[in-house]
Amino acid sequence: MNSGLVKAIYHTWVMLAGIRSKGISSIVKELLAVDCDAYWVVSHNEGLRVALELARIQQQRPVHLTVHDDWAGAICARSFRFRAFKGTANRLTVKTLTIVSSFDVISANMKAYYKDMCGIEGRVCHRYLPVNAIAPQAEGPAKDLDEISVGHIGSVYDKNDFIKFVSLLHNWSMANGKKTVIRMWGCHLKTQDIPHHLQPIVIFYKGLPEAEVIPMLRKCHFVYAMYPFANVLRTFTETSLPTKLTTYVEAGRPIFAHCPPRSSLRKFIQDTNTGIVWNGGNTSTGLEACTAILNINVPHGTWANVRNTYFGENNVHTMRQIFNQH
Repeated sequence: MNSGLVKAIYHTWVMLAGIRSKGISSIVKELLAVDCDAYWVVSHNEGLRVALELARIQQQRPVHLTVHDDWAGAICARSFRFRAFKGTANRLTVKTLTIVSSFDVISANMKAYYKDMCGIEGRVCHRYLPVNAIAPQAEGPAKDLDEISVGHIGSVYDKNDFIKFVSLLHNWSMANGKKTVIRMWGCHLKTQDIPHHLQPIVIFYKGLPEAEVIPMLRKCHFVYAMYPFANVLRTFTETSLPTKLTTYVEAGRPIFAHCPPRSSLRKFIQDTNTGIVWNGGNTSTGLEACTAILNINVPHGTWANVRNTYFGENNVHTMRQIFNQH
């Protein structure tokens, strides 16, 4: 592929941000005018519809679709009104996956889910981390400190689930005579969203570039990742994978995973031995998990293996194979 593909990727990302103001047809028209070899569309929000139109209107340029979140599961679960359109959204997903030239997905579960839905297999592809992204691990903060620091980046999927974790950590702190602080970078929540008695535990910071936030995460005793427990988001939790995991792997701190038993997040943590899983159902097991996470020492070799297995060169090879076949 030549530099025209790079232009197409750039235009696709920039234009999708303006879909609601411009409309699908205007975005597609602008993309069709781009001098490129192929289109690479990310299926966030209305991106799926852009890919469908690009593949429907013309066949000269291949259309590749990247799917990180199931479209029906991510869009239609946002409100009771949207849930009525889940069947329509799934039919649109099938139509798109069967008409685009190729597509990649974020997990083996998602690959199997779409194979069952439309009879076509996507390729599993994760974000690529270079070898030097896993720096020699510095010693974490001392565990006998009076303050235990927890790191988190990005949004939380369910405010009530998150508050349940904050409450759990508060109870653990009271029982162990510790002060705990959850440091949140780039979260959509605000201090007033947290119950008053728990507000001192949570500190919100503005979003930072990844290179700047990783050193901050390395100063934390552990990092927090959650997936929602609501049944309406079951497909999402079982087929997607939190993007923040790549940043956590670079930070090299143990991961406290707060998620349903069948979620892809739980499978990742258990397969990689990089943290502790709490299914949110039992306070006593949650308190045990808080103690256990502080006694985990994930060696540098484990993080390097995670990079090799999930975020290594195999992802680059996968995308090269996809585009070279066109």
